[in-house]
Amino acid sequence: MRPERDPVPRVKSWGSWLGGILLLGILGGAVVAAAILLWENLDVRELAPSLAASPGPLPDPELPTSAGREPGAFSAVLFRSPRSGAYFPDTAYYPRALARWRGLLEDLGGDVREAGSADELRALAPGDLLVVPEAPCLSTGEVTAIRAHLRAGGGLVSNWAVGARDERCEWRGWQVVGDLTGAGDVRELAVREALYLTVPAGLPLSQGLDPGTRIELRPEPSLTLHGSGPRVYWSDWALNPAPDESGGEADVAAVTRPSEGGGRSAWLGFRLSQAATPRDSVLLEVLAQNGVLWAAGRTMASPAPWPEGRRGALLIVQDVEADPRNALALAALLRETRVPGTFFAVTQLVMEDAELAGALSSAGEVGSQTSDHAPVAGLPLPDQVVRLRRAWNEVRGWTGSGPLGLRPPEETFDANTLQAWREVGGRYVLAVNQARSGSPEVHRTGEGPVILIPRLLKDDYNVFVQEGAIRADRLTRAFLEGTRKLRSIGGVAVVAVHTQIVGADRRLDAVRAVIDTARAEGDWWIAGGGEVAEWWERRASVRVTLVPHPAADSLADTAGSLADTTGTRAGPGEEASLPDILVEAPALVGIRGLWIDVTLPGASDGVIPSVDGLPVPHTATEWGIRVPLGDLSPGQVCRISLGVPGPEDRSPRT
Repeated sequence: MRPERDPVPRVKSWGSWLGGILLLGILGGAVVAAAILLWENLDVRELAPSLAASPGPLPDPELPTSAGREPGAFSAVLFRSPRSGAYFPDTAYYPRALARWRGLLEDLGGDVREAGSADELRALAPGDLLVVPEAPCLSTGEVTAIRAHLRAGGGLVSNWAVGARDERCEWRGWQVVGDLTGAGDVRELAVREALYLTVPAGLPLSQGLDPGTRIELRPEPSLTLHGSGPRVYWSDWALNPAPDESGGEADVAAVTRPSEGGGRSAWLGFRLSQAATPRDSVLLEVLAQNGVLWAAGRTMASPAPWPEGRRGALLIVQDVEADPRNALALAALLRETRVPGTFFAVTQLVMEDAELAGALSSAGEVGSQTSDHAPVAGLPLPDQVVRLRRAWNEVRGWTGSGPLGLRPPEETFDANTLQAWREVGGRYVLAVNQARSGSPEVHRTGEGPVILIPRLLKDDYNVFVQEGAIRADRLTRAFLEGTRKLRSIGGVAVVAVHTQIVGADRRLDAVRAVIDTARAEGDWWIAGGGEVAEWWERRASVRVTLVPHPAADSLADTAGSLADTTGTRAGPGEEASLPDILVEAPALVGIRGLWIDVTLPGASDGVIPSVDGLPVPHTATEWGIRVPLGDLSPGQVCRISLGVPGPEDRSPRT
């Protein structure tokens, strides 16, 4: 007889139930913990490369904020050249180009009318801005009238091969371009596979553009001039000057110039239709607008790139990877020279070294290079969040502070990387940016802004591994050449080394040489990555607005009376009509060490700025003045007035 069996097993007591539940909980927790560890540490690309996701395209940064511009209308005359219109094979091209220039002028406040003959050009008033776009074919009378307008104090904007051909569209030469620009050497650029120009800081044409902004153009016929000093120049992909291949060192892509008669001219060596992408088109139009406003004698203003009016920013960076204790040597050098550094650690290699954590923290800030140096770009957002959160927590556990900066492995990142790093508590990423600019970029995410600090200099890996250098002085030369370039364009220079390449040896002398040179030059802001990112984020939130001076109405009435009496109108740029500049600090955080770069319609001599009614020291430039505002509290609004004092009223100048 078969024994009786209960089809449903019965637990005889509550203790048996509790024990079973506890056992299942332990097993389940172990499975979850193992899964998390596997998820954080397993790189699917190592197990199945064919399944690995590739990083997406480099995300576009936020477009730079345009400069503050003087309000009100100005008189603009757009020259329509029938001969030039017939020069282009596409009959629709020239009308389309003129329409684009008209729209650009009207957007800036221009009261636009057209002229189409030498007689109409001779009738221009000195206060008129003459715009002569896409006009290779000009008669002798038209050229003579254009020159006369400049000598009379008028403004001129021209571009490309202006006047290179006569009224029959037969070749004349480059003398008209040379005369209008003051250039002794004018050349046509040889056709290139890729055509770039770079805009440095410190020019009227760079107002509202970040230092070292690179703009790509379609490789169509363009012109270049010879010039020296700060200039908008034709460049290669890496922002290096790229003069015409025929020799002569001609690399100027755009120029502004005052005339002997008090007028102003702006010339662009290209056509607006040449922009390679929609983003490049926006940047190219900002450049052209700056040329228009300069030639029209309009005041412009924007935040200076760096605190206290510094020329550029310098970061000393070390990747703490293999041989991590080699970082102690750089940390000691930084403490000795009292310069902040930024260290990016692979935390699995250093977490047990408390001494190293203390040394690096005392020499600057510590960021993350992820937990295991495995690239995260290309992974889905949740995966990147898990990995980057672990890396962030490990740095905090190791140093006591959560990291602000991420140095993504292999310098690869995508939009998910930026989003994930901001979500876990980070604020900036340091990596290559395809040389789009020589300055930081603002990327907006759902969690807030992330700053990309670009590395444009060669590092020790590039010099010793990729280029096969042996001598230590090769690294010194590479660093000094790179910092010189970034200083010239007003950007950020990232001097980066690795622990497995640079330790307590002669290679470290390259970093010392950079520090000594920067201090001798005196106009660098030497800072940590977190400081640079914080400054750039706050600077991007500063608002600059130009408004009429409170006395402008009475001055306008006086000017009108003079016009009625004399039959002439005051030209653009009268000092008495200079606008006021309103500067608003970021609403929640304020900003420290802010300066404002002002482009003036005339010489800066005699212009004495005041801030909220108090005269301030300032610096004169070839194109205007630089006004220090110092530290502004959250949401604070300052008013800069550009007064013209009497002979006995002088403000200190720096």
